[in-house]
Amino acid sequence: MSLFSAVSSCLALASLASSLELPNLSERATGCGKAPLFTPGDFKNLTTTNGREYRVWLPASYDSSKATPLILSYHGANRDISHQVALDELTHPRFNKDHIVVYLQGLAADGSTRTRWEGAPDCNSNDIQFTSEVLDAMSGSFCVDEKRVYATGKSQGGGFVGRLACDSGLSTRIAAFAPVSGAYYIKEIDKKSDCHPDTVKVPCNAARAKIPILAFHGGADTTIEYHGAFRSNACLPDVGSWARQWALMDGLCGTPVNSTIAKSDDGVNMSYGKDGLVTLVYDGDNIGHDWPSTAKNEDNGGVRLAAFNASARIMDFFRGHELP
Repeated sequence: MSLFSAVSSCLALASLASSLELPNLSERATGCGKAPLFTPGDFKNLTTTNGREYRVWLPASYDSSKATPLILSYHGANRDISHQVALDELTHPRFNKDHIVVYLQGLAADGSTRTRWEGAPDCNSNDIQFTSEVLDAMSGSFCVDEKRVYATGKSQGGGFVGRLACDSGLSTRIAAFAPVSGAYYIKEIDKKSDCHPDTVKVPCNAARAKIPILAFHGGADTTIEYHGAFRSNACLPDVGSWARQWALMDGLCGTPVNSTIAKSDDGVNMSYGKDGLVTLVYDGDNIGHDWPSTAKNEDNGGVRLAAFNASARIMDFFRGHELP
């Protein structure tokens, strides 16, 4: 693509983005004023009307008279809610004392234990609908701040977070997105000869402008490679290209501002736009398919310790954004 055509495309996207309008949202959900279903500071397993499972954690400070921000968290493939609770630690007071956290459970196909999320190969579940139903249920039962709903996830769960950001409905209900080691499968491309990770277009139907994105990926990830690959009969984009496309979709014309991550193995923050509206964190050359942490977790085994905690950065990022 020439410089002129790239700039023209960026300006066209910026113009389109500025014309999009959000539906009117109330800061306070209909659940405000209702007694909580369980004791704040604890977890409760719940199900949707369709029988899908999710787990809710209320911060100890939860007050049913005050609008409270909410985080959706999605586990990786072949994992479950309990694994994600232990991995992201977003219910630990070290990272979070004031946001509700909801962990959603992916489905396993054909009676297997191999859980998947919508958009991944061999997955036919409707997790967009599942997420919408969970948000509706949460807003009806708890005092959710509907302008401060966020989403994060690991691997396939991270890839699904990218799909949420591109969904015409949920992109208007979720304020910011933070995928970790995301598997951004494009299963519409099912032939290796058609998969070109550095140029493949990421399909997206977001319905609002200026969507905040914070993504993490390690250089030693051999599961979902940083530079993309053809995997499981689907195309994985180069992660840097994926982030650049998000910057363009957000109308951010130009190259990212790069900064090194102290004490990392060549880790870099790549930030587009004011205050890093779209930011890609290259975790470092030594970080694999991990949720970056300075302490031992199930991903790093206490060996591939990161120079930072992704959970801390995610919480800081979420606190800086809300729906208009």
